[in-house]
Amino acid sequence: MIILPELIDENLQISQVTVANEITITLRTTSPTAACPCCGTISKRVQSRYRRTLHDLPMSGRLVHLMIEVRRFFCKKSTCAQKIFAEQLPALCRPHAQRTKRLQEALCRLGLAVGGQAGEDIGSEQGLSGSRDTILRLVRKFELPAAQEPRVIGLDDWAWKRRHHYGTLICDLEQNRPIDLLPDRRAETVSAWLQGHPHIDIVSRDGSSEYASAISKGAPQARQVSDRWHLVVRRIGAYSIPFGERRG
Repeated sequence: MIILPELIDENLQISQVTVANEITITLRTTSPTAACPCCGTISKRVQSRYRRTLHDLPMSGRLVHLMIEVRRFFCKKSTCAQKIFAEQLPALCRPHAQRTKRLQEALCRLGLAVGGQAGEDIGSEQGLSGSRDTILRLVRKFELPAAQEPRVIGLDDWAWKRRHHYGTLICDLEQNRPIDLLPDRRAETVSAWLQGHPHIDIVSRDGSSEYASAISKGAPQARQVSDRWHLVVRRIGAYSIPFGERRG
């Protein structure tokens, strides 16, 4: 049986592997010291030991459980509020977690793709231990990658209530995705947003004078262009007017 190397770091040692309907891997820590999570002081004085259970990614169609013997240490710094602390396993899991980092990441990816309940259903079929609530909690904690500053954007309005209240939708036209929603389409609101994004070179917009004014004030360096949809609509509208009703 192959134990994947990412399970183990230099301070963990496998002492036993039990294979039945599920796989149980027993491990123990080997580092002679541990750092207090509160003050960072290194200690080698052990207070006690306890067993911690972690769920891991399935292996060969079987659920995997890690049974880890964890030590508690005395903090030797007299002014530290944490008199006794448990050694941490940062390469394997987060503090107080019941699942390994890699299992949490797999569940989070599942939740981002299909949602909580569907993620639970699919995960149970694949041997991923995680309820709907667990998956949603991991999704809420997921840190989005830092967004790149937009260079080419599109502005258009959207209706809170049609014919009464409109907001502004801003899209990154190079990434083909929405990046922000503004509560209204007033020039002051849009201009303030543009001033916070000084790298914008091109803005596609409809024929709104409010948007034109906002771009001139908030991003004077940007080139304004008409979006294709409104160009086509105006062209179709012009041809649809009966000849007898045209002027000029």
